[in-house]
Amino acid sequence: MKTNDKKNGMKVLLTAMLTGAIVLTGSHALTNRSVLAEADTATNNETAQEAVVQAPAQDTSPAIYVAQKNANSVVGIITSQQTWSRQSGVVDQDVAEGSGVVIRDGGYVLTNYHVVEGGDAYKVLMPDGTKVEATIAGTDSATDLAVLKVDEENAAKLTPVDIGTSEDLVVGSTVIAIGNPGGEVLANTVTMGIVSALERTAVTTSNTSRRISYIQHDAAINSGNSGGGLFNTQGELVGINTLKYSGSMFSSSVYEGLGFAIPVDTAKDIADQLIDNGVVTRPGLGIVVQNTEGPDEPLANTPPASVMIASINADSAADKAGLKQYDYITEVDGQRITSYLDLTSILDQHQPGDVVSVTVVRYNRQAVSRQNGYDFGYGNGYGFGYGFGDFFNQIPGYGYGYGQQPDQGQNGQNGQDGQQDQNGQQGENTQTEISSGYETITVDVTLDALDSAK
Repeated sequence: MKTNDKKNGMKVLLTAMLTGAIVLTGSHALTNRSVLAEADTATNNETAQEAVVQAPAQDTSPAIYVAQKNANSVVGIITSQQTWSRQSGVVDQDVAEGSGVVIRDGGYVLTNYHVVEGGDAYKVLMPDGTKVEATIAGTDSATDLAVLKVDEENAAKLTPVDIGTSEDLVVGSTVIAIGNPGGEVLANTVTMGIVSALERTAVTTSNTSRRISYIQHDAAINSGNSGGGLFNTQGELVGINTLKYSGSMFSSSVYEGLGFAIPVDTAKDIADQLIDNGVVTRPGLGIVVQNTEGPDEPLANTPPASVMIASINADSAADKAGLKQYDYITEVDGQRITSYLDLTSILDQHQPGDVVSVTVVRYNRQAVSRQNGYDFGYGNGYGFGYGFGDFFNQIPGYGYGYGQQPDQGQNGQNGQDGQQDQNGQQGENTQTEISSGYETITVDVTLDALDSAK
């Protein structure tokens, strides 16, 4: 019995010890969790206090500096047509509004030609909101640029921009646009974006007859921004805002963030010539042309893809070289020509007096007639809108409307090579009748000095 009592006593003692260990362990674990929880709470409180984000001392946006630097360098342009009536006399009717950049001392303001096109009177909307009279210093429809001038008193209130270079831009560069979207009511609007692409030469519209390597960017621009400045982060002018792609008139799709600017390296040279001479002098043939679609090689009944000579100025370089109306220009200096932009791009590499070889296809019998007696002038169907107003029933931001397009032949008749004939951009409204075979002729032409209309 004593032995069993001892054994039973040992079991009770061992059981008590194990039970106590479990409890102690448990109590110890609970006690540790409680301590850790308190420590975690304290740490989280400290972390939460440390995570408070402090506001920056100042806004670091480069647009602030650019806007302030150019506060007196970007203006508005208001174009009017003058009408007269017995009751009211002479009245200025506003027909277009745009933007402009002060390009040189003396009150010279660079803008787009399509902003001032067709106007009789012009006003500059000054940075302080006043409107002052302006005169045309010169225009160049070939590159869609023009220069206005205000008087000396108001010129003193303006500051010419610092000129940068578009060659320093890369895709992704920050750019700031300043102008008047919608015209006077939203004057001095500043937007910012990046350069989306460079050298967009495929952008073709009816407002130019020269191939331009546009800067594509996504800074917000709209009708009325035309002629306004595109600046780099240093506040230097790098481009002139000109176009916005909004979508095709043949589709309901609408696009945003597709703006285009003429590089300042192109615009500055044109502006200098307009200020100094009132005109831009280029080498040329002295012809009006029309793009012609067709096969690569001429057929007996179909002319090749080329540029057809719609008319020739008397005593011009082309006239003296023996070129004729309805000749199809296929090559210049051995380079294939399929559009008037191809033609002018090659000619602009030369100087007046240079000799170039011109190859044409000449049909023995040819006539050009209107289809159904009216125009199919669809104009710019790809939605590169520009300007602000109602020139030629223009749809702001969407290009020209159906059945209307500008008279692109006028400057050609004044001697500007590469201007399209007013009968149609791609010849949609004309019908070519050819027969009796053709011959290919190459002649040397001594280029004339041709001036843009002043």
